[in-house]
Formats: sequence, C-alpha cells, structure tokens
Amino acid sequence: MSISPPPWLPRVVDDLRAVSADLLEPGLAKSMPLGMNGGHGPLLRGLLALSDAYVALAPRVLAEVDFTADGAAGDLRAVRVPRSATPSRAPYDYAQHNGVPVPMRWLRFEPAERPNEPALRWALHVALCLQQELLKHAARLESQLQEALLVRAGEDEYAVHDAETLRGLAGGVQQRLVGLRLCETGIRSAAGRRISPGDRPPSPYPQQPAWSRLKRVARELFNPEAMLGTVLNQVLAEPIPMADVPFLYQRWCGLQLLHAFERQGWARRGELVGPLFLGGRVEMVRPDAASVVVWIEPRVSQATMALTGWGVPRGKRELTPDFLITCGAAGVRDAFVLDATLSRKDDILDEKSKYRLGIVGLDTQFVAGVPVQRRPLRSWAVAPLQGSSCRLSDPEGRTGSIPLRPGDLDLRPLDAWVADVSLHARRQTITTELEAA
Repeated sequence: MSISPPPWLPRVVDDLRAVSADLLEPGLAKSMPLGMNGGHGPLLRGLLALSDAYVALAPRVLAEVDFTADGAAGDLRAVRVPRSATPSRAPYDYAQHNGVPVPMRWLRFEPAERPNEPALRWALHVALCLQQELLKHAARLESQLQEALLVRAGEDEYAVHDAETLRGLAGGVQQRLVGLRLCETGIRSAAGRRISPGDRPPSPYPQQPAWSRLKRVARELFNPEAMLGTVLNQVLAEPIPMADVPFLYQRWCGLQLLHAFERQGWARRGELVGPLFLGGRVEMVRPDAASVVVWIEPRVSQATMALTGWGVPRGKRELTPDFLITCGAAGVRDAFVLDATLSRKDDILDEKSKYRLGIVGLDTQFVAGVPVQRRPLRSWAVAPLQGSSCRLSDPEGRTGSIPLRPGDLDLRPLDAWVADVSLHARRQTITTELEAA
C-alpha cells in the first residue's frame, strides 16, 4: 500500500532548494541509501559523475587518438630509389661505373608518427580542470566534515556509523582525484614528450566515438549551470519517497528556526548550508554582545561535552536531538532543545521531553548552596500540528510542542518560542556584564 506524500512537501522542497540544492540531498539521513555518489550535494555529485565518465573514457580516448607525421623528428632510411632522397655519404654505398662513382643507395627522411598533440593537450586540460574543481569542492567538504565529525562524535554504534559515512564522503572525492591523476600520467606518456595543457579543442576535432563523448563531458564541466540543471532534473523527476520526508521536514524546521532568530534581531555568523547539510553549529549574535549557538543534529555525548557544554551522564545512552540551542558564558551556560517530528500523536510529542532530563551540563549550578547538574531549560517538539499557539505539556512550560505547518505557514508559535530564548540569552549577557563590572 503506497502512501502519498503530504500536500505541503513542494513548499518544503522549494524553500530548501532556494537556499541550496545540497539541502535536498541525504547527507547523513539514515533513511537514504548511500551509493558511490550518495550523500553529496548535486553539484559535487555531478562533478563526481563527470570524473567517473572521464576516467572510464581515458583509455579509449588514447587508443583512438589520430597519429600525424612530425616533420621535425624522424629517421634517415637507406633506399635504392632516389625519389625524395639524397645521395648517401658512406663510401660503401657507391660503385664505380666507367671510373665514375655512382650512388647505389640513397637516404630518405621518414618523419616519425606522433599522436595528435593538440588533441592530447586539450584532453590534458580537461583532466586538470576536473582535478581543480574537485580540489575546490574537497576543501569546502573537508571543513564541513571536520565540523560534523566533532559535533557528532560519540562511542555508540550510531556514532561509529556516522563517522564512517562522513569519512566515506571525503574518500569518494579522493578516489576520483587519484583516478584523474593516473589519466594525466597516461596522457603525458602517450604524447612521448613533455606537453602543456591546451584550453582550446583541437581543430579539426577527432571524429572517433570516444572523443565525441569526451566533448560532452567537457561541455558539462565548463558549463556548471547545465550540469546542475541535469542533476536537479534527475533529482526532482522522481517522486520523493515517504521515508525521505522526515529529514526534509527536519531540515526545513532548522531553516525556519534560524530565520526566527533573525526576525528577533539576531544575525547569523558563519556558513548556513554546511551545518544544515551534515550537522554543525550556527552562531547567532546581536549588537548588544549577546550570542546563542544553534547546534544542528549534535550527538550529545561525553565526547562532545567539552565542545558544546552539554553531554549525558556516564553510562547513559547518547542522545541526538535535532537542535540544541546554547547561550551564556562558560560556567553559566543554559540550553534549549527542539526536536522535529511528523507525528501528531501525544505520546510521540511527549517523548521529546526526554532530552530535558537525559542531558546534563558541563557547568555546575548551586541550589541552596548545594551543587547540582544543569539541565536544559526546555525540551520541546516541533510538528505540523493544527493551531496557532504553542502547547504546554507541563504547568511550567518546560516541555511542549510548536505547531509549524509548511502548507499554511503560521510562524507566530515559533516566533513566540524563539522570543523566550532570545530574552533569556540577552538577560544572561546583561547579568554577566554587571557581575564583571
């Protein structure tokens, strides 16, 4: 029995794609299988596919390259016919005829056969450009991966799986770079002498099938808009499976959460796409020196406690809330948790309260002179619920749920929740400044 996707899914896809097409890709979403190119954003995925096509074509391209005569290199060959030849200078190549030496052998210059050098120079240019593009994307991916590895560090099987997946993303790029360098070596060897890359296609262009396919690879490489359009058409042509809707909604909620802070007067510092794509941190700041950090898909564990200021008690299972919002200086840090779900069932919504008691702070606080562990001030759910106001699950509002429906977008409940976080963070800043004065 097939289940149709929710009617608001196109709105989620459009909003995410408007920020970056990468946000439609699986990243670390466990519901989506990761193939050789899986998990990457569309542009890098397209580049990896082009690299694969080039590496596969290279042997045939070299096998089908034209050979031409090189007038500057060759050998002198002894012949008995003087056509296009010169008399030999060796005495033994002459015979006496009526007392006159007559040449019996002649020397003909036969130019060496060389592969079509302009074609090889252009093929080398394509290989080097592919390498440069991959290195550029690899540098960006490396910074995203390092942040994600730090934020998602842990010791349970899920942490190990995430680390392997993240390293696999980087390994896929490095694998293509190795293949392209081998192609570069093969082209230089086929030329028979040192050649430089040429950025112009050879004229006339080789008509062999492999060279025709190479021209199509180059066209997509040098026209990224066409490549991205092709990849996006493939992505959007297929219906999005229901298993993929939760992670798309989660990312969309993260985007709306950051926008809500901006509507409260906060400014984002740093990159947005990387943390939403693979997990990481987004720092929000205000002119009054207040700041909050939105940790996206962090693994709350002993391994990340020094980084985020929050972890789990020793021996307890590691937790992975969708969003952990921290504020305050070291020693007095507070936290708020928000977890996205598509469920409208009360028991599922109430389950999100587990983070409030399951997460503990690195900082200690005192109650009546007794040291106690800090806990998140709130642990709420965000879901596509009906209604225009937040729902409290306990009298003090430490747990509850935020209605956030992509279809008829009503941002007032989310703005009200973020306004409380904003006010708390600003008060913390003022208190810290007064105590330091």
